[in-house]
Amino acid sequence: MHKILFLTGMGILLAWVSFGQTVRGRVEDEKTGKPVPFVSVYVNNTTIGALTDEKGAFSLQVKPGRHELVVSSVGYEPLIYALEGTPPGALVFRLRQKETVLATVSVKAKRDASWYENLRLFKDHFLGRSKFATSCRIRNENKLVIFFDAEKGVLQVKCDEPLEIENPELGYTIVYLLTEFQADLRGGYTSFLGYPNFRPMTGGKAKQRRWARRREEAYRGSAMHFVRALRQRRLEQEGFNLRRLLRIPNPNRPTEAELQAVRDRIRAGNILRPDDRDQQLLSKASLPKIIEKLDTARVSYDTYLVAGPEYRLAFEGYFQVVFTGEKEEEAYVAAQSMFRRRQPTFQTSVISLRNPVILEENGAFFEPLDVLFEGYWGWEKMGDMLPLDYGLR
Repeated sequence: MHKILFLTGMGILLAWVSFGQTVRGRVEDEKTGKPVPFVSVYVNNTTIGALTDEKGAFSLQVKPGRHELVVSSVGYEPLIYALEGTPPGALVFRLRQKETVLATVSVKAKRDASWYENLRLFKDHFLGRSKFATSCRIRNENKLVIFFDAEKGVLQVKCDEPLEIENPELGYTIVYLLTEFQADLRGGYTSFLGYPNFRPMTGGKAKQRRWARRREEAYRGSAMHFVRALRQRRLEQEGFNLRRLLRIPNPNRPTEAELQAVRDRIRAGNILRPDDRDQQLLSKASLPKIIEKLDTARVSYDTYLVAGPEYRLAFEGYFQVVFTGEKEEEAYVAAQSMFRRRQPTFQTSVISLRNPVILEENGAFFEPLDVLFEGYWGWEKMGDMLPLDYGLR
């Protein structure tokens, strides 16, 4: 089962954004104190953003609450500012010029066949392989610095400037400040951290209608949709079926200690025979380590949803989440097995927690680092993501 740590939009703080209070400020160079024009200032993971003018000034309309402002410009270290409530006056951000280590490495990096293969792997694990994701294009992919540890099977990617991603199917240009990307190809885990800003594309009425339909399709059954429905205690009405998933050690499989002892005896010269106990143990080594069992009983909201000033999700173990409103994409079915193809069924995901998390009104988890997705939500990645202010204005 493919797994992904749901880390995109690192440190999402908050409340959904709509027009409300005005946040003003200016951006200066830390050393010279001079204004820095054309700096991107935006609310993390939303469509809300602006560029500073020639005097380094900016103005944003945000809803009162908790947000993260991202201040980013090529050649400077990015700045993340936690905004809560109404600022007492104009904000002043002083940016520090960035060292050029990554840029130097990027220029010297070889663009051979292996680099392009690693680039393909990055796109698969960052953008995804869905019908929306495969149409995405990274305009500045030549700025990526890619490291692949063949011995460990770990792919790491960095970039000295924000990624510029075109998603023509959903009608967004995404400016993504990538802070970390790592794919453990052997373990099947992918994690990426970053600060995206969604900029709606322009187009005629036909394009706008098409984008609206596709955005709704991307939204239905997504983790964002799940969180919003959960806060309202409307999971079943919105098409979600949530059940406990039990994972227990397989009693028919030998323990790792038993298998290692057999291997040690073989290295010591022990000859295996068909009726030997060691041979019988080795024959069971390919059995699954874990057996899954689904508890079909309905789960009361009160057992995992804590209401109050803030909604919290808190539980131990695993939950299976089935969305009955749409079936899986063919590409997802193909990714599960190249040899045993099956018909698409309802989109099925598994969710587990490292720690309890807050469920934000906009559909975000806080802290996202504490949420682990498997199954369909683990397969969907940046190419299927929507801004957190989608549908909330």
